[in-house]
Amino acid sequence: MSRALAKRPRRCTIPAPTPPRSSSVAFDRAADYYDQTRGFPAEVGERIADRIERAAGIGAEPRATGAETAAGGAITGRAAVTAGAAAGAVTAGAAAATVGSATGAGDAGGRLLEIGVGTGRISLPLHRRGRRVFGIDLSGPMLDRYRAKAADEGLEAPAVLRGDATRLPFRAGSFDAVVEVHVLHLIPGWREAVAEVRRVLAPGGTLLVSRRLWDRSEGNGPRGLARKRHARILAEWGLGTQRIGVRGDEEMIASLVELGGRVEELEPVSWRARETWAEYLEILERRVWSESWQVPEAPWEAAVRRLRVDLAADAVDINAPVTVERHVDLAAIRF
Repeated sequence: MSRALAKRPRRCTIPAPTPPRSSSVAFDRAADYYDQTRGFPAEVGERIADRIERAAGIGAEPRATGAETAAGGAITGRAAVTAGAAAGAVTAGAAAATVGSATGAGDAGGRLLEIGVGTGRISLPLHRRGRRVFGIDLSGPMLDRYRAKAADEGLEAPAVLRGDATRLPFRAGSFDAVVEVHVLHLIPGWREAVAEVRRVLAPGGTLLVSRRLWDRSEGNGPRGLARKRHARILAEWGLGTQRIGVRGDEEMIASLVELGGRVEELEPVSWRARETWAEYLEILERRVWSESWQVPEAPWEAAVRRLRVDLAADAVDINAPVTVERHVDLAAIRF
């Protein structure tokens, strides 16, 4: 073998690329209509806040609102990755400067974090009460909406970051309680998110989760039945949506118990709502639910038209109001 050939570099074998993992669902497109389609009546929001306060052991004295209400000294350098690039988001350095005055463990005001805070559906009533609540969400537009709502009420800006629940930019033990309401089903790496929540909880902390009980949360009326019947039509055509995150209530609760959690059921928040089929047929046509984003537009709309035909054949008055009972079922997971 010649010296020239001996010095020739060996061929490199390039491994096949690893298929990218599907991403968590961001609700940028839903920011303008989220509160109209997912929001709670004001009184219901206040009762949910009552449940959270009691379960988290938050004292009666309110705290000052605003960015200073987050967990003191909790933000790490990860926020530069998860939050710093977001338009209008709090950057790591700025957030650290604004939250540095918060107190530590044993504070009767409590330190709360909501993952998937969105437009403040859950956190705004707590923020309004002056609670020290922090929020994180993938969607910048959703957080902008939360800020705008707080400003409209004359409140200080909520302490929020744009970031990923699977990589929380907070130090271990930063929060006395973490809140998760209808988020884990949107996160492929939901177990990583649960592990992160466990990490940032202080010793003896509490995770407050929404139970995934469809008939109770959606109700057995036009809102819930329209989505069910529409999904069955799509299934007849060989179409449907894939589960992205946690598959149900049992899987979620089992994972939390495996991490050492003790489950405490909380009193449900229940209320009555007036619904019409016409309202929720129109909502289906607008493709506002996240499952619609996985299905091509043409068959989705064709399934809505088929549902209208089926309802007419069943002599359903789609404009007649129907009274439905809905529930928010929460559990406190004690660690």
